[in-house]
Amino acid sequence: MKLQFRGKTYEAPHLEWDVSEGEVGGLYRGKPWKVHHLTEKHRHSNKPTGLTYRGVHYTKG
Repeated sequence: MKLQFRGKTYEAPHLEWDVSEGEVGGLYRGKPWKVHHLTEKHRHSNKPTGLTYRGVHYTKG
């Protein structure tokens, strides 16, 4: 998906998650809804991330 912010265009990463349905979690407007669980664990990487704020480049560790 193409996005734009303050005149700069960038491509957003497409994320797809594998989920499994669980038990009924409750009622919403009279209809049951089910709890969904991720099938695999996803963690943030601990690598320093390169960021830019108002043209100044820095890393977040």
